[in-house]
Amino acid sequence: MDTERHEVVVERFGVQIWSEVVGPADAPVVLLVAGADSSSRRWSPPVVDRFLAAGMRVVRYDHRDTGRSSLLPADAVYDLDDLAADAVAVLDALDVGAVHVVGHSMGGMVGQLLALSHPARVRTLTLLATTPAPDDERLPLPEEDLVLAIAERRFAPLPKDEPGRVAWHVELARLFSGTRYPFDEAHELAVAEAEVAWAWRPETGHGPAVFGSPGRLDRLGAIGCPTLVVHGDADRVYPPEHAHALAAGIPGASLVVVEGLGHEAPPALFAELWDLLVEHFAVA
Repeated sequence: MDTERHEVVVERFGVQIWSEVVGPADAPVVLLVAGADSSSRRWSPPVVDRFLAAGMRVVRYDHRDTGRSSLLPADAVYDLDDLAADAVAVLDALDVGAVHVVGHSMGGMVGQLLALSHPARVRTLTLLATTPAPDDERLPLPEEDLVLAIAERRFAPLPKDEPGRVAWHVELARLFSGTRYPFDEAHELAVAEAEVAWAWRPETGHGPAVFGSPGRLDRLGAIGCPTLVVHGDADRVYPPEHAHALAAGIPGASLVVVEGLGHEAPPALFAELWDLLVEHFAVA
């Protein structure tokens, strides 16, 4: 099979969304959906290459307010449904039908909405380090020390040069990391350098979109696609109860709780769980 790569920019109501597709033209497609404040570059080459080596076609895109997609004004209002519609617009522009959706953190929330509102576009759903409802009183809040650390970052002056911006990203990755895998400084540095070179947008509307959208805890039963939930028991953003709620609410969902994994999805996780992922994709 011939391998292709091309970029597509699609516009929705004045918002441009940048995307790329890589891989054999007639291969099954995996859509990688990044977390909040993260561009497509957050899916690093070791992860993308693993899908390509398995004969899959990979679609990555920049959420609005990140990367090479539109940067919106600070007072712009949008929600998770808008972000899910952006993903559908990307698939339409690429002439792609049903896909394997892999979403991390906020990307997993977008994945849930794709499965709920656009079920014909989702072959399988893989939810990494995410939640059905970040502020539902039935689920625990993030750990207090992490909240304080994030708040300190938010109110501190932003770095003005490229090395400082790279270090800013690496520091955040370290805050989210667990003990399952040694913190890979070289890998996180490479990811941060790629993201900063791609575009520097530390402040987006993703937080308001996440917390301004209705929770999905009571809607999960309507998700009908094969679903795999992967979560770390050391996730300080969304404690494991969030994963258990997803797995309990989605009919037939499988749950893997990884000891020592934080709020992260490093290449080592994909390597460890790869056979399981291949089996999951083969169900559809």
